[in-house]
Amino acid sequence: MSKISLIIEKFSNITFADVVSIIYESVYRNISRIIGTYVFRVKAIIFGVETLGRVECFGAINIVRAPRSKIIIGKRVHIVSAIARCTASTIYAPTRLRTLSSSAKIILGDDVGLNGTSIVARSKVIRIGNGVIIAPNVTIMDSDFHALWPPETRISSPSILTDADITIGSYAWIGMQSIILKGVTIGENSIIAAGSVVTSDIPPNVVVGGVPAKIIKHLNITKAD
Repeated sequence: MSKISLIIEKFSNITFADVVSIIYESVYRNISRIIGTYVFRVKAIIFGVETLGRVECFGAINIVRAPRSKIIIGKRVHIVSAIARCTASTIYAPTRLRTLSSSAKIILGDDVGLNGTSIVARSKVIRIGNGVIIAPNVTIMDSDFHALWPPETRISSPSILTDADITIGSYAWIGMQSIILKGVTIGENSIIAAGSVVTSDIPPNVVVGGVPAKIIKHLNITKAD
């Protein structure tokens, strides 16, 4: 069968509605990318976000940078913040990057992918390594934001002294609906299963899951010669 015949056979069952759907999705996604990327560049300049290379955005990114704090974004970072591009695991996926005091830092490495991710640094450093991908509706925060005890102080005491840095190693994969809490280090290549709550350090090259997250298995990582 010739290539032309194969092409004709492949598209013979496509209806007019299918064509409209394909065109609509393609146009919608491209418009979201073009506008989202342009608006992000303007926001980065206005709000003092440091970009080390091209950042591609789908939809509007919620950015708040406290005075003298830092938000640093590496090269080839891909941010999804719109229903036009998010996966089926979320209905609407705005991405949020916020620093709340002068000592706070959010640092994204190269080739990072965010999809409806909320990253909030109140006073410490949240560092995400190269090649990390984060699925929809993941929350990462360096603080409890309120005193734990006694309960009558929860509104009045911000308990800022208990804030702690977060580090996510290169090529980690954070599954959808996960929560990464203060003081956590996630090792390189590790995978956090969907819906996990990470409350303590995770070694490199493992799959973890659950509440709180625990090791499910070790990955067989082989390095090329």
